[in-house]
Amino acid sequence: MKNRTRTSILAAAITGLLAGLVFADAPRTAGTISKVTVYRGQALVTRAISIDLPPGTSELIVENLPARIIPESLYAQTVGDVKVLSVRYREQAVKEDTREEVKQIDAQIEDLKNKQYHAKSEQENINDLRNKFRDLWKLSVDAANVDLNRSVMQSEQIESFTQYLEEKSIEWHEKTLELGDLQASLQKELELLQRKRQELAGSSSRAEREAVLFLSSQSKSDPASRQPKKAIIELSYLVDGASWVPQYNLRADPDKSNALIEYHAVVNQTSGEDWNGIALSLSTAEPTMVAAAPILEPMLVSLSASAPAQQAGQQALLGAEQARQYLMSRKANVKKGVAANVELNELAIQNQAFVFSVGRKEVEEFQRQIAEVSRIEGISVTYDLPGKLTLPSRSDQQLVSIATITAKAEFVLLATPLLTDYVYLQADLLNDSDTILLPGQATMFRNGEFVGKGQLPQVTIGEKFTAGFGIDSQVRVAHELEDKKSRIQGGNRIDTYYYRIALSSYKNTPVKLKLLDRLPYTDDTSVKVELEKADPELSKDAEYLRTARKKGILRWDLQLAPNSVGEKATVVRYSFIMEYDKNMQIQPHRSGQ
Repeated sequence: MKNRTRTSILAAAITGLLAGLVFADAPRTAGTISKVTVYRGQALVTRAISIDLPPGTSELIVENLPARIIPESLYAQTVGDVKVLSVRYREQAVKEDTREEVKQIDAQIEDLKNKQYHAKSEQENINDLRNKFRDLWKLSVDAANVDLNRSVMQSEQIESFTQYLEEKSIEWHEKTLELGDLQASLQKELELLQRKRQELAGSSSRAEREAVLFLSSQSKSDPASRQPKKAIIELSYLVDGASWVPQYNLRADPDKSNALIEYHAVVNQTSGEDWNGIALSLSTAEPTMVAAAPILEPMLVSLSASAPAQQAGQQALLGAEQARQYLMSRKANVKKGVAANVELNELAIQNQAFVFSVGRKEVEEFQRQIAEVSRIEGISVTYDLPGKLTLPSRSDQQLVSIATITAKAEFVLLATPLLTDYVYLQADLLNDSDTILLPGQATMFRNGEFVGKGQLPQVTIGEKFTAGFGIDSQVRVAHELEDKKSRIQGGNRIDTYYYRIALSSYKNTPVKLKLLDRLPYTDDTSVKVELEKADPELSKDAEYLRTARKKGILRWDLQLAPNSVGEKATVVRYSFIMEYDKNMQIQPHRSGQ
């Protein structure tokens, strides 16, 4: 029995030793970056690894992970009979950076330093020779100052020797200037290479970043087989230093009643590794590696003689920026899971305390702001871009194309003479594609010519949106007050205003134009504002009548005849009255002030 026990222990020890030897000799690979999903601030990188694994348990080391990796995000997946038992991350300090691009820069730096050394040595040698020839210069001068009969040198010799010394002096001077320019140039090149190397290295301390995978490979059909088995493994991890924002080109073609929407993404990629020939996706989702839900804790309340100090500033929660900050803080803590349980519960308590301390109107306004921010920034969209793309890790922005959409467009000119004398071309466009358009900057073109910059709102599938396409200089608008009459009736003052708006078109074809003006409006029952007359009549658009008209906005939907200038110009006239206490004055201000 003792012999059997000893044999078992010995066998286990040998097995462990063999396993240790195998693991010590574990295969190493960098794999190939096959796909990347870029989020807002991070990216999920996937490396594809194809390798032959021995049966049983084995170890695989995936090397050259980037400096900006988030270690806790590492995970691996595989298919078939191969299983991933565990994945761990490790860093190992190295004496030198083994990347090929860093080696090349190191070699260039070394070559420049050698050239600097040679130039400096040559300069020192010239200086030394010049010092030695000073004595010869003295000999030449002394010989010229004494009687030639007693001189050690004849006049021809003196002249020849002096000429030789002058030529050497000029030669050394020119050489000195040349070596000075060379050393300055070499120093500039050296500083540039050292900056490049610092950017590549990221820091003075260097480390190899690796993922260690423990794998189990066993054929279900032949468990006793000892043949190596092909394994296809995907190693994924999150990196910092990656983000993207939407950017658009809108190319209007009024003659064809459409506009071409070129949807691009500006990508920033400074993760520390190049993405070559990858399948690229862009997403607005929030990457999270947390599986457990946060825990809702009880909220204790008590009575207080006065409101807590924090409630004094609760009104600040009504703004859109405060709503955005609240949502961002909640999202950031949700990504931490249970680890941020205290923070999440604290945010929830603050939100409920706000509801307890203010009226219904304030709560509804804050909820409206939350809903608006969530609608714009909370939508989760992922774009899978076609083909294979390459995005090197570098500091400048890189542009990739998401989609090209031909949208139906209804073009109309817009005149707002109270704000500007210019008339603008705008279009109502229909997004009838299968692509959601996110908010972003847009560059506008009309008939192939640049007209300006704009901003595109969020546009869902099947939704209409309005875009501006610059000033149309062939249409003019003039706004004037024709008359103002005032009278006193009882204790009230009644003012009547008469306005005239003239629209001139230099175009050869009829054009549609939307004209906007306004009356004062008020919720104060002591002030009466009434449109007296409008010629032509106001727009019959149902949405306009339901919304803007109630706020005093006047709108006319017009069609301007060709070459309608001077006496042929389209003229709009309207008048309105304001009645109020004769002892009071009208004080205008913007809505919401």
